[in-house]
Amino acid sequence: MTDERKVSNEVLADLIRDAAKRVKAGEEARAERAKLIAEAGRRNLPHNAVAEWADMTRQAVSKEIKKSREQDPTE
Repeated sequence: MTDERKVSNEVLADLIRDAAKRVKAGEEARAERAKLIAEAGRRNLPHNAVAEWADMTRQAVSKEIKKSREQDPTE
């Protein structure tokens, strides 16, 4: 990014809005991935396979599945 002090307030506002959109999109993508991983857990799919698909560690997948089960113990 260019020197922050050289951009106008309008440009700075646009940059902040764009960054906020990217953050929101990232949060939405993470929430969707968590739901999909929870479903994989309900289907008893191998954690190492899910980890490969999600580009995560097996430990992170296990933690995500455990978290989803704690939030909804009926699963």
